[in-house]
Amino acid sequence: MIEDNRGDPRGFYFEDQHHDLDKFAGEWEGAGFGGYQWRTRIAVQKKANCNNSYLADALGLELSIKKDGKAAITPTRDLIPGTSFIQGFGLRWVKKQLSVDPNIYKVLFAYGVSDKPYRGTVEVLLYINATHDMIVIRRGYTIEIERSANIPDYIPPGGYLAEVCTLRRVKK
Repeated sequence: MIEDNRGDPRGFYFEDQHHDLDKFAGEWEGAGFGGYQWRTRIAVQKKANCNNSYLADALGLELSIKKDGKAAITPTRDLIPGTSFIQGFGLRWVKKQLSVDPNIYKVLFAYGVSDKPYRGTVEVLLYINATHDMIVIRRGYTIEIERSANIPDYIPPGGYLAEVCTLRRVKK
């Protein structure tokens, strides 16, 4: 009998066999919406724990977002245990192609109760260019936990796929 993971991935390991995630790894910086300065370190996490159900290779982002020298509220949930990295959750599925796009990666920016009134989640999409030296971060969907959810002002209100910031590679 052939074992598959459809419907219940518990115990499986989804390995990045083609090293699609490696091109995102490194240190990045740039300017974003609202005049915010972004610095991020992106690392490939091997066998990251996903929902206590399965293991997968994933990206982790360590963020610093500042304006006028003052730190902005950054996501506090979905941190990889024992680190300051926010865990990403995979390459973007493209319906028309019926496959993932190896140049677009999804990360949730989840703002928890400790950050009141920031109680919500914004999916961000990392679009890497063909030469792997620039990433454009775009806004994905938004989930507001409460009607009064206040998304930080470095996330543009322009809706789906609005540009959040452009990052340039500083170090591989």
